[in-house]
Amino acid sequence: MYALLAVLCLASVGYLYASTNRVAGADRLVTIHDRGQNHVILTRATTVKQALVDAHIAVDPSDDVEPALSSQLTTTDSAVIIYRARPVLIIDGALREKIMTPAQSPNEIVTAAHMDPIGKKDKTSLQEGDVIINGASTVLTIKRAALKPAKVTFKPQPNALTKAKGAQFYTDSDGVTHRETYYDLPMNIVIGACGPGNYKIRYDGAKIDKDGYVLVAASYAVYPRCSIVETSMGPGKVYDTGGFALRYPHGFDLATDWTNYNGQ
Repeated sequence: MYALLAVLCLASVGYLYASTNRVAGADRLVTIHDRGQNHVILTRATTVKQALVDAHIAVDPSDDVEPALSSQLTTTDSAVIIYRARPVLIIDGALREKIMTPAQSPNEIVTAAHMDPIGKKDKTSLQEGDVIINGASTVLTIKRAALKPAKVTFKPQPNALTKAKGAQFYTDSDGVTHRETYYDLPMNIVIGACGPGNYKIRYDGAKIDKDGYVLVAASYAVYPRCSIVETSMGPGKVYDTGGFALRYPHGFDLATDWTNYNGQ
C-alpha cells in the first residue's frame, strides 16, 4: 500500500515538474517599444513577427524593427523596438530633400537619402515636433564647414594646346583621347554654374576659375557640369558645353583669351 502511494506521489511530482517546464519554456514575456509606449504581452510566439501578431501591432515594410522580424525569441523575457518611418525634411544649404525613413541619427538619415556624408566639422540640428514644414515634422538641418579650396598647380607641358595649333588630339593619363579646341567668349554668366566666383586670365592666355582650373566646355552626358577633367593645359573644370560634343563626345573646348585679348 505504502509502496503504491509512493509511486503515485512520484508520478504526480514528475507530471507537475514536466508541466511547469513546458509552460516556462513556451510562455515568453515580450516588451514592445512603439511610438513612445511600452506594450507587454505574454506569448508563446517563437519569432518577433509572431509576437507582433499576438500583440495586434502592425508594421509597415518601411519601418525598422529590432531585432528583425525573422529573429527567434530564445529567452523568456525579450524586448522589441519599432522605429516607425516618418517624413524627414533635410536642409543642406540650398538643397532640400524629403524622404520617408525610420533612421534616427543625422548620419543614418543622410545615408538613407544618398546624400553627402556629414563631415567631422559639419554641424547638424535634428528637430522633431508638431510644426509641419513641407509635409514633414522632422527636420534635419546641416551646416557644412567651409572648405578651403585647393589651388591648382600649373606646370607647362610641351604638348599643350596653343593658338597656332588650333586643334589637336590629347591622350590623358587614363588613356582617353580628347579632341581639344579653344574658344574666346565672355564667361561672366557661365562662371556661376559651379557656385559663386569669377575668373581670370592666366599668363598663357587660359581662362581659369578662382581655384586655378581651366574653364572647359564638354559633353554634359559624359562629363557632368563642374566635374574635374584632365587637359593638355592642366586640370580643368567643366563649366560649359557646345555643339561640338555631338560629334566628339570626349572633346574639350578650352576657354582662352587668344582671340580678343581683352581679359574677358
